[in-house]
Amino acid sequence: MKTTPTTTKRTTTLSRRRFIKTLGAVPAVALPVLRSSPLLAATPITRLLVFFTPNGTVYESWGVTGLGTNYSIAPGSIMEPLAKFKAKLNILQGVSYLSEAKGPGNHHARGAGHCLTGRQLLTGNIVAPDGSTSGYASGISVDQYMTGPGKLPATTKFRTLEVGVAVKDNGVKERLAYAGSNQPLPPENNPWTLFQRVFGDGVTPAGAMPDPAKEKLAMQRLAERRSILDFAAADLTSLSRRLPGDERTRLERHLTSIRDIEQQLVPSPGATAAGGACAPPTIGSMPGAMIDPLAAANFPAVGKLQMDIAVAALACNMTRVITMLWSAAASQQTFPWLGINTGHHTMSHEGDADKANTASLVKVSSWYAQQFVYLLDRMDSINDGDGTLLDHSIVPWTNELSKGNTHSPNNIPWVLAGGAAKYFPTGRLIQYPKEQPHNNLLVSFMNALGLPDEKTFGDPDFCTGPLQGLTG
Repeated sequence: MKTTPTTTKRTTTLSRRRFIKTLGAVPAVALPVLRSSPLLAATPITRLLVFFTPNGTVYESWGVTGLGTNYSIAPGSIMEPLAKFKAKLNILQGVSYLSEAKGPGNHHARGAGHCLTGRQLLTGNIVAPDGSTSGYASGISVDQYMTGPGKLPATTKFRTLEVGVAVKDNGVKERLAYAGSNQPLPPENNPWTLFQRVFGDGVTPAGAMPDPAKEKLAMQRLAERRSILDFAAADLTSLSRRLPGDERTRLERHLTSIRDIEQQLVPSPGATAAGGACAPPTIGSMPGAMIDPLAAANFPAVGKLQMDIAVAALACNMTRVITMLWSAAASQQTFPWLGINTGHHTMSHEGDADKANTASLVKVSSWYAQQFVYLLDRMDSINDGDGTLLDHSIVPWTNELSKGNTHSPNNIPWVLAGGAAKYFPTGRLIQYPKEQPHNNLLVSFMNALGLPDEKTFGDPDFCTGPLQGLTG
């Protein structure tokens, strides 16, 4: 494109060719957002972020009625927080873990293991609280399959990210992602480690144990307020001046997002992060020292940080696929900030006649709905070409069960936010006349992310192709 003169200076608008050439001299922290730029992408990038919460729900208080686009969300219901996103949701009724009919393990273990693999668990010696045993899942999970060799283009720093919020054990109930049969991938629980890995100079590969020496250095660097942006400040300023207006805004938003997360992780001495995300100090004497990511009281703060990092990783094109596991299937997480100190799994097994217990379960499910809305708010606030980051993503909220005290694998609560860049029409409640295998939904995820030729996934006995009705 031509240079446009003014009376005082010359402003250069980068052509696609010059823009690509410029990337060779760009600081690494800026590359992801620029590589996802409309100057490079002919079509929007579609992302997948799986949001998993445990122990079923309380369908009597779910609060969603109607059919198709004529559906409503009742005030005071579990789903009420999502009413603001009604036009950007697909709520599915009748999608079930039919593949659970095979294999060992109880329904909690099967639900977690089948969720993204659609295959039975192996036999093994992982013991559940009820005494049942199983191994891990017997196949690759959809997130790993679609980002594997010969599938989606490898254009991001990370094929996938596995994120956890207070995942305290290593069993089948604590794993969603699988590199293959009996190859579970552990989620990262620690926001400080996750942030350094994604946006710093950490090099720990997915599924590997972190290097204590590198982790110590990363924590020291954060504690000393040596921002990863500070090292590249001059180059970033120069780059920003050379970009056209929309690209400059995009870069600045990306850098602000990274800085905001850094300040939550290690605030300045005496500062309190908004919402109490990391009120210093909680552990140790150094201002901004890490909080315990597994402590019950820190569950909301750690969850918020993990969501912030996940959204930034998607927006910056660090990865296209993320799984986020809240605690675990059959989680015994307590919720002291809600006045609930009984374990979630224990409460989920009480009978429906215990109204006080049911009210507590509704309160917990509503709180998880609020966290989901926080995630959607963040994604919907980020412009991404002709829509928002949310518009160009699929964000499923799901569970290992439909109802805790029945252990039912049928009619799993699936809420799909985002339309995958208009691949899915949104604003609908879709009721299936008979139970549909969730394997079909996993095929639809692959098709929506850019693998249209995929027709089956998981156990072929429980897959008939992409889930009907999602594409209109």
